[in-house]
Amino acid sequence: MVQGIIIFIVGVVAGFLVAWGWYKRKMKEVEGEVKRTQKEAEKEREMFGGFDEYNEKMARVKKERKDKIVLELEKARRVRAGEVADLLDISKVTAFRYLEELQQEGVIEQVGKTGRDVEYNIRQK
Repeated sequence: MVQGIIIFIVGVVAGFLVAWGWYKRKMKEVEGEVKRTQKEAEKEREMFGGFDEYNEKMARVKKERKDKIVLELEKARRVRAGEVADLLDISKVTAFRYLEELQQEGVIEQVGKTGRDVEYNIRQK
């Protein structure tokens, strides 16, 4: 009987030690995973935070350029994509894209169908 109680106590202590070791190992794994996740999240914030700043800056630049186009239209009454490109020192494709956006926003209107004859003026309200 005493021998059975000793075996039982030894078994409980051994089980406890095994469970304790398993718990410690799992906690170490979880802590490592948490650290890796935090490090990854920080890298993403740095990387994508830069994109947010870039996108905000580009949005400001675009707005400034579109404002310059509107000011030029108020002075000259009509402009062409090539003139806008020269005014802003940008490509004609980019100038056309800005003009197209202003047209879609209802700020300006296109005069002429296609080609070199296309001009833009302030939309009459």
